[in-house]
Formats: sequence, C-alpha cells, structure tokens
Amino acid sequence: MAFLLELKESFKKFYNRYNTYVVPASKFIIALICFIMINTSIGYMDKLKNPVFALLLSVICAFLPGGFTLIVLSAFILIQLYVIAPEFALLVLCVMLLMYLLYFRFAPKTAYILIITAMFCWMKIPFVLPVAIGLCSSVAAVIPVSFGVIMYYIIRTASDYEAAISDDSLSESMKQISYLIESLLKNRQMLVLIIAAAVTIIVVYIIRRQKIDHSWKIAIIVGSITQFLILVVGQIALKSDFNIVLIIIGTILGVAAAYICNIVFFALDYKRTEYVQYEDDEYYYYVKAVPKINVANADVRIKHINAKKTKKTDDIRQMRTGDTAKDNGYAVSNEEDDDILFYDDDK
Repeated sequence: MAFLLELKESFKKFYNRYNTYVVPASKFIIALICFIMINTSIGYMDKLKNPVFALLLSVICAFLPGGFTLIVLSAFILIQLYVIAPEFALLVLCVMLLMYLLYFRFAPKTAYILIITAMFCWMKIPFVLPVAIGLCSSVAAVIPVSFGVIMYYIIRTASDYEAAISDDSLSESMKQISYLIESLLKNRQMLVLIIAAAVTIIVVYIIRRQKIDHSWKIAIIVGSITQFLILVVGQIALKSDFNIVLIIIGTILGVAAAYICNIVFFALDYKRTEYVQYEDDEYYYYVKAVPKINVANADVRIKHINAKKTKKTDDIRQMRTGDTAKDNGYAVSNEEDDDILFYDDDK
C-alpha cells in the first residue's frame, strides 16, 4: 500500500508538470487502439485501412474533446459498414442516433468510458471495468458502459453479416434487415453482459456512498461477487457462451483495478477517526472526520556546514571589534589553527 501511495504522489507531480503532453498522448493512444480494433474487425475499405490514415485521425482525436472523438469513431465505423451493405450502415446509424441522444442528454462527459468499454470487450476482458467504474463514477455511467458493449457487438456482428448476405437465403433486403435485428436483439451474450455491468455499477455506487467504515472495500467485494454470479447464472441459464476462465481472470483483474482506485482516490486511515460536535444558532452538528493516508516526503536535503570555517569567521569578527588581545601593534588570534594577522597601519 505504501508503494502505491508513493507511486500516486510521484504520478501527481509528473502529471502536474507534464499534463500538457500527457493528456494528448493518452488520447492519441486510445484513439489509435480503437482504429486498429475497427480495421482488424471490419476493415473492408482499403483507404481507411491504411495505417497512415489511422495515425492521422488519431493525431486529430488527440486534440479533440471526448464527444468529438466518439463522433469521429462512429463515422469511421459507419463508412466501413457501408462498404459491407448500405442497409446495415443505415440500421446502425439509427441505433447510434438513439444511443447518442440518451448519452449526450444524461452522461455527456463520459465518452472515454464508452470507448474504453468497447476496447476491453474487444480484448475479451470487459469484466475488469464495472467495479472500478462504479467506484470512480456515478450511476449515469451505466449508459456509456451499455453503449460501449452494444458498439462492440455491432462491430462483431458485421463480420458474420458479410458471410450471411452472400448466402442465397438472405438475398432480399427485408431478410437482411431481419437478420441484423435478430442478431443484435437476440444476442444473449450481449444482454447478459449489459445486465451484469449495469447491476454491478449500481450496487458498487450505492455501497461506496454509505457512511460506514471501509465502504469502498465492501463495495469492491460485493460488486465483484455480484458480477460473477450474474455472469455464471447467465452462462448456465441462457447459455450466453462466455468463457468461464476469462470470467474468473477478468473478475480477479477487476478486483485489482478497483483496489488501485481505492488507494488512489479514497485512502483513509480509519484508526485515527475523530468525532466532532459543534453548534450554531440553528443547528447542532455531529461530524465524523476520517483523515486521509499521506506519505511523508522522502526528498530531504541535508546541508553540511563547515564548522572550522564558521569558527574562523567568528574569531575575525571578534578581533575586528577589539575583543582579542593586541601584541606589539598587531592582534593575534588565540586559536592554534588560525594564521591570520592584523597589522596596525599607524605604526
């Protein structure tokens, strides 16, 4: 824990000094990973699949707010889907418009939660995020997390859809649209993941807001167990095709990520809790004060002072004021290691 606190303080100093470069660099890396993810999954247009084009777009996104980055990524996805089938792109456009109306209305400043959720789904470990998001955000984070899961499964459905439209049984447009709707709405894995993430975020948020000792740690434990149980029940009851090994690994990583969030944002020393009572003209107050855990600054500078030189300086000052004895027109210091003579110019 002490190591994490020291690392936190070091990062705060580094961020305060270089935040002008850290923030754009982080945005660039996230955007680049997203473009690589899209091109790897549905990269059917050669011009957009060019790495140079992805790099240029990532540079642009590095200096844009999160909402604009989300719009750029959505446009990139729609163009790639249009190459597969125009009706697919049109259907996804309608879904995106509905999602973004809700997103910009209720959670406009959580674009990167949506983007990172889709990234972790692509990496097969979306179970890492819900507990940490519940600790660091509000209940409104359910919206971007759910939309991030939906965006991932839209991209995932696109590759299956390309194979389906080449089949004679899906040659008509109505059949193609019906296939898309069923593929998204009847995707049990997507529904179970959205329910698990949403319930976990709500449970963690409610518990960590309680006025009890170690509320964040209790929220981490209860939230992780809740998510794991929902995923396992969904796997057994609905046959959602989750990999149980990835569920276990993701849950463990989620606990680790949540613990780091606890240290960084809510490190309290409950052993030094204080209870304060005071009053004013209208109310009487009972206050519970829990101090934060702070790491003492280990950067201590020691200045060495040469005692011998200081001693000589004091002797010189005394001789100039006449405190030392004079002998034959000049003063001699009493210290054996001093060889300083002062002559009387009048003689």
